[in-house]
This record gives sequence, C-alpha cells and structure tokens, in this order.
Amino acid sequence: MANDEVLRIIKEAARYKSKELHLGYQKLTEIPTEVFQLQNLTSLYLRSNQIVEIPDAIIQLQNLTLLDLSSNQIVKIPDAIAQLQNLTSLDLSSNQIVKIPDVIAQLQNLTRLNLFGNKIVEISDAITQLQNLTKLFLSSNQIVKIPDAIAQLQNLTSLNLSKNQMVEIPDVIAQLQNLTWLNISKNQIVKIPDSIAQLQNLEELDLRGNPLLIPPEVIETKKPQEILNYLRQLRQKQGRPLHEAKVLLVGQGSVGKTSLKKQLIHSKFDKNESQTHGLKVEYWPIEINENKIRLNVWDFGGQEIYHATHQFFLTKRSLYLLVCNCRTSEEENRLEYWLKLIQTFGDQSPVIIVGNKKDEQPFDINRKALLEKYPNIKAILETSCLTGQGITELRNAIMQEIGQLKEVYDPLPLPWFEVKEQLEAMTEDFIPYSDYIGICFNKKIPEEENQEQLIDLLHRLGLVLSFRNHPLLQSTNVLNPDWVTQGIYALLSDEILKTKKKGIFSVSELTRILDNQRYPEKRHHFLISLMQEFQLCFKLNQSQQYLIPGLLPKEEPENTDLGQNCLNFQYHYRILPESIISRFIIISRFIVLNHEKIHKQTYWRSGVILFHQEGSEIFNLACIKADFEDKKIFITINGRDQTRRLFLALIRDIFQKIHNTFANLEVSEWVPVPNYPNHPPLDYQELIGLEKMGVTELPIGKLRITVDIRQLLNGYESIESRQKQREENSMSNSSKYNFPNAKNVFITETNLGEVIGEKYATDPEVKSAINEVIKILESLQTNHPNVTETEATEIINAEFINLQTANPSQWQNITRNLLNPERWLQGGKAALVATAEHYVDNSVIYKAVLAFLDKFSEQS
Repeated sequence: MANDEVLRIIKEAARYKSKELHLGYQKLTEIPTEVFQLQNLTSLYLRSNQIVEIPDAIIQLQNLTLLDLSSNQIVKIPDAIAQLQNLTSLDLSSNQIVKIPDVIAQLQNLTRLNLFGNKIVEISDAITQLQNLTKLFLSSNQIVKIPDAIAQLQNLTSLNLSKNQMVEIPDVIAQLQNLTWLNISKNQIVKIPDSIAQLQNLEELDLRGNPLLIPPEVIETKKPQEILNYLRQLRQKQGRPLHEAKVLLVGQGSVGKTSLKKQLIHSKFDKNESQTHGLKVEYWPIEINENKIRLNVWDFGGQEIYHATHQFFLTKRSLYLLVCNCRTSEEENRLEYWLKLIQTFGDQSPVIIVGNKKDEQPFDINRKALLEKYPNIKAILETSCLTGQGITELRNAIMQEIGQLKEVYDPLPLPWFEVKEQLEAMTEDFIPYSDYIGICFNKKIPEEENQEQLIDLLHRLGLVLSFRNHPLLQSTNVLNPDWVTQGIYALLSDEILKTKKKGIFSVSELTRILDNQRYPEKRHHFLISLMQEFQLCFKLNQSQQYLIPGLLPKEEPENTDLGQNCLNFQYHYRILPESIISRFIIISRFIVLNHEKIHKQTYWRSGVILFHQEGSEIFNLACIKADFEDKKIFITINGRDQTRRLFLALIRDIFQKIHNTFANLEVSEWVPVPNYPNHPPLDYQELIGLEKMGVTELPIGKLRITVDIRQLLNGYESIESRQKQREENSMSNSSKYNFPNAKNVFITETNLGEVIGEKYATDPEVKSAINEVIKILESLQTNHPNVTETEATEIINAEFINLQTANPSQWQNITRNLLNPERWLQGGKAALVATAEHYVDNSVIYKAVLAFLDKFSEQS
C-alpha cells in the first residue's frame, strides 16, 4: 500500500501531466494502482523498493519509453510487458529473475536492457531477436554459454557478461562489428579465440579474473590492441614462462628483516647487522618443480619516514613476509596496520607472518582471530636468525606459496623475454631509447607496436622505468629502477635534511647527499623531476628550493585554529596511508591555475592551511590535517558562507583523485551534527541515501533533536550535484550559449554545475574559449574522419603543441578562460561536452581532444 508521501507525488504528477515519475527508495511492495492512470508518463523509476511482481495493468502506460524496476524482488517478467511497444530502456537488474520469457522479443524498439544481478542461466533466443539493442547487461548471473544466435544483435555496442560461469567465447562474437565495449571478466575462460581480433571497433576488452595465461599487466590495460597483439606474438613465436616473482619483507624497524633475508638466501647471520635505510633489493634463485625461479627480495626500511614511499613498490605480483619481533606486543609490531596496508596496495597477495627472535621469547599473538580476519594470511611462523630455528620451515612455506602464484608461469614471447634479460643484465643506470630499439632489432622485434608494448609491459612489471610519453622525462627513456629508489631514499635518509633543513633542499645539496659517481650533477634535475612525478616533493614558489612534505616537522604550528563558525568535513579510513596528506599538500598548492594556495607557508608533517581568494580579498581559510592514530583527515573551512562550499568541493576533488590511485582503499565521509561538534559525526553518504529515499529528518535520540537532512546537505554541496537524475530546468532558467551554426545548443545549470550557472553562464570569455575549441574540433573532424584512437591522440598532441607556438593568443584564451582548473572542474568541461556533442557526435577525435584538455587542466 502506498504511503501518503507516495500518493502526494503521484497526485502532483497527475496535476502537472508529468512525463517522469520517481518513486525509488519508498519501501513499496507493489506498484500503486494510481500510477497506471498517468497516461503521459514516458519514464517510470521504481528502483530500490520491495516490489515482487509487475501487474498486467502496466499495459495502460503505452507511452513509456523507460522503465526502471531495478533492486526489487521480482521473480518473473510477465507477458504483459510485451505490449509496451514504445519501450527503449528496460532495467530489471538486481532482482530474482530466473528466465527471460519469449515475449520480450516483441519489444523491438528496445535499445538498452539491463538484467544484471539476477539468477538467469541462459541467454534466450528472445533476447537475440531485439534487433535495435545497443546495450545489453547480463553480469552477475549464472550463464554458462554465449549462444551463436547472439550474432543477430548487429547494433550492439556494449555487452557485459562478467561474473558468470562461462568457459569459452564463441567465434560468432566476431560478427558483432559495432561492439565497442566487451566485459567478460570473472568467468572461467581459459582461451581467447583468434576471431575476436575481427572486432575492429572494440575500444575496451575486460578479461580480468579469468584463468588465462596472460600477465595481469597486459590484461589490466583493457586495451584490445595490446591484449590481442600479445596473444598473436605468443602464437607466432615460442613463449617462455616469466619464472620471476617479488618477495617483499615489511614490518617495523629493528625487527630483523635484513637478518632474516640473509639467513634465507645465504644461511648467514651478523649480530651487528645495521638497520636498513630505505630499500634494498637482492636476487634469490630457487627451484620449484624443476623450474628455476628468480625471486626479487625487497627489504624495506621500517622507519616511519619511509612508509609514505613504500606504496610505489607494494604490488600485487608478490609474496609478503610481514616480520615481527617476538619480544614486543601485537600493537607495537603494528600487525594490523601492515596487514591493512598490504591489502590496500597488494590486494589479496599471500602473506606469511614471521615472528622473529623466538629464541628470546615465544610469539604471543591471537592467531585464530588474524586468520579469520585476513584470509590472505597463508602461515604464521616463528624464526630465530641467531640459532637458525624455523628458517627451513619458512623457506619451504615461501616455495609453496611462490609455486601457487599464477603470474610466475605467465609466458612472454621468446624475443621479448630475451630483451628483458639483456636489460636486466645491463650495468648502466640509463640507456637512450634508441639503444633500446637497437636491442629490439637484434632480438628480431622490428615492429614499432611491439617495441612500445614491450617497454610499457616491462615498466608495469617494475623491471625498468620508461617515460617515453612524459614531456619532461622522455629524453632518458630506459632506466634502472634501483637508481631511482636508492637516490630517493638517500634524500629521505639524510640527517641534515630531516633535522636542520626540515625537508627543504636545493639542487646543489644533492652533490653532498648522493654518490657523485652514480649520480652525476647532470642527472640531479632528472631525479628531482621523478620525485615531483611521484608526488614526493614540490618547488617552493619561484626559488630554486624544493620541499619534501614527508620530512616536515611533526609539530603543528600555533596559528591553525580557524575559530568556531566553520564548515567541517571528515574522511575516515580503514588504513590511512601516510602519503595521502603529503600528496595533498603537493597537489593543493595550485588549485587554481598559477595561484599559490598555501596560506603564509603554513604546513607541517600532517597538515596544511589553504586560502581561497577572489581579486585581492581572502574569503576563506581551510585547515586540512590528518590524525594517523585515529586514521582520519579533518577539513575545517572558515570565512564567507557563499564560497566555502566551492572551496570544499575543490578540496574534496583533490582527495578523490588521490583516493582513486589506491587499489582497495576503504574511506568514508562524515559531517558533524550541527551545533553539537562533540557528538559522533554523521555518515555523509548515509545522509544522501536517506534523502534519496524521501526521508527529510533524522532523529538523534541522545541529543533529543531531529536534523533537517536537506538543510544539512545543502551546506556542503548543491542539490543539483546530489541528484544526478534531476529534471533539467525549464528554458526560462537555462543559460543559452549562441554559437555560429549551432544546432539548438542549450546548456542548463545541471550541465554546467552550480558555480558556472551562477558565475560564468553569461561570461563572454567562457563562450569565446569554448567556441575556439569547437572550431578546432570541426576542422580536425573534417580533415581526419577515419582515424584510430591511437592516431587521434597523436594528432591532438601535435595540434595543440603547434597551436601554442603558431597562435599563442588563441591558446592563451583556451587555457585562461576554460582550462583554469576552477572553471574546468566546476562546469567548464560539462559545458564543452554538452556543446561539442552537437557538432562531432562523440567521435574518436572529440574523445581525444577532451582527454588532452582534461589532462592539461589537471596538470595545471
């Protein structure tokens, strides 16, 4: 039965003859009968209710083009659905449907069908008769086979069959010539048919999570050209297993990681072993099942200063040895900190926990609880490097786990393997890219495509570093990773830099810190550029000095309290990597193009003060600081109410970009209860979910108050940005951009975002900049109508590089008035997208231009 709020919404829709009706998240168990009287409806949204069936009365809604019944309890698609002849989009995902009825074939206008997350076991012939279907989503079902009849779906562009139980891909898939996106991840597929190479328009191929003998570094690109070329090389030339893996020793300082490594590899012990500073790598040849395997053993310094940089080396293709000191407690060993860090960066990589120094005291931890909480723990062992106890058992456990790592046996085409071996054997820390090309020719790899794919693969494997596409680092292209790691860790370990200089250094100081023979002066700028690329340091204003935030003093300055009337926001982490706040300090310096944002150089190890100004007036200050013990980051913004919401949006965008670089980072957003700062905060996403469900007030029993949810959320971001499916504003509330020959180009506040809508909607400079880009797009589209994605990227790069020199005023107009990160982030990009779609129809050239401008704005 419908509640009063639902009946009110339906009554209002009837009164205004609405074409859309949103009744999601209303706890409905059936579709209210009153809905079927709304003859003008074209879109009906009933997602996330508890509806169990679709009644025959649905046929009364003959004008429906979109029906969304996702996330309900529906078990059967009724025959009546076939009478909705105008339906173009049908979403029945996340229900309990077992079978697709034959009558669905009568929905000949259907272009989008979503049946994700049901219990479907086969793709019926009825689906294959939907000739106009362009998007078909059947992931997370129980499908075991792709029928040959799927070839009839000639208009299909997107097909998702992930998380099913399929074992093969039929050759007929190659007949879907319009397919641009194919997801068959997380099935049981063991072989990719040659015919899939015939899908000339395929832009993304997702094969992850299948038992394929393809390195994850190749599969995870999801680039069909690279994946298929790799398979083609294996077929044409003999393959050779990689037979290589990483063993990473991690843990707190002084627990005996280096001593353990020496016992494992050399059966030696030095009671005067010094602490490891930074990172040391050693090769360990072993034999498993008569196969010679090379282990790259990485010994990480456990001192706190190094933790922020470990993230670059904690990888998936690895076995982790988490070394602890038997003499100290579980808390002092920070066991769970390291286990969560491994999960964040290494995903489900196997872990062996090693309690070292067992000769002094038994390892006292809760084994059962840890094994239940972290299923990737494969063993918990005790050793003594002094007596040799437990070393043999640990060696055996390592060999057992390495033998089960699929990636160890992934094959490389034999010529590729030979190039890898030659690069690993080189004594030089650098070689020019031309020398690398020469090695490829000597190993019979003359094709440029193969040369580029191989160097990119070796880069992702961590065997070499290559920056051939980087504007600053491309001159020296093939690089020994050890040169980078040792150079960076030498800087981080320098006592003068850590204590007296407080993280500030000049280029000239590298002569004192680094080995002059291995790090000649001409390479110093290159090393600093690498550190900037890895977001480890930044240049101080226009000086020749640089700052490493990870070496800043821990002491928080006195002037960081921003007062009482502030906007507060929090991030809570399951594990808070120490690099997040230092990377934020580096990136946040230029939220707005060429505009220093750090207030009076106020920063410390775990925080920073930023400012927001317009003209010469500072409107807001923001204090961003981390509490590593509580695993939280706090954002506090004071000043002008009208601009602090924008300031928070810019700050959150930076954090979002940083968070997205982590594989499995668990982070949540929280806001304080208004006027009760000491009460536990509220889950921000929970509040947004409640708002979607139509809940207007949240009772808090302990405080004996209710919180107005919408009013609270409006203080943080606009309702437009929270409600992605909001109806567009009427034309009277729209901002209209008039360009020569434009085809009814209307850009609403929804498209532009709140700030553009209020601030830039009528700005002639924004119009001018977008118009310049449109002219470039039209010209390129005319001159290059049929290009590949790779060719388009090269054309765009060349075009904009030429523009900067040939027509600097035009380029300056675009960068200043459109690519300014504030404008671009807050709606400039959306405005360009909405406008350009009327000219270039989402072409390859258009996508390449958008990607170039997006990257340029972010780097700015």
